[in-house]
Amino acid sequence: MTAGPAVRVVSLGAPLIWFVNHGAQFALAPLACTQRSNAVLWIVAIVALLLDAGCGLAAWALWHGGEKPNTVVAASGMALSVSFFVVIFAQMIPSLMMAACT
Repeated sequence: MTAGPAVRVVSLGAPLIWFVNHGAQFALAPLACTQRSNAVLWIVAIVALLLDAGCGLAAWALWHGGEKPNTVVAASGMALSVSFFVVIFAQMIPSLMMAACT
């Protein structure tokens, strides 16, 4: 009756993706500044958004076909995925609006 590894991955995937995205954005900022282009930051953010959406869809699939404890964890995974999707998108806005090194 414990949550399986797939349920754990989809419930903890979104926060982990955000954490990696946040670190990558911070680490790649000097590169974007030297290239005078935010393209690398956009690519990292878009990949993070796609991975986060994938976690949300996987959680939704587990929610529809699982046991009771797994459905609760999968539903919270969907909520986390939506929340972190918004956070990753909000962190992407400055790189869309501002030029590099601004």
